[in-house]
Amino acid sequence: MTQSVKENWKMACPKCGDCSRIDISANIWVRLFSDGTDPYEAINQIHEWSDGSPAFCGTCDHRGTVATFRKAGGRP
Repeated sequence: MTQSVKENWKMACPKCGDCSRIDISANIWVRLFSDGTDPYEAINQIHEWSDGSPAFCGTCDHRGTVATFRKAGGRP
């Protein structure tokens, strides 16, 4: 059985409670090409975010920070 985002990451939308459509603005490395970028070609594929990173619920359009989504998911 696959666990939910709420179970794995302790995150949920503070407005509607959904945990299946959370987007986070993360810093990532990308490889530059003449016609665009590709994150899968970069040597360093690490991506990072913090409690202060912007977060968005694709279900109800709520916007907040990762910290507010973590709090709604039950993480102190």
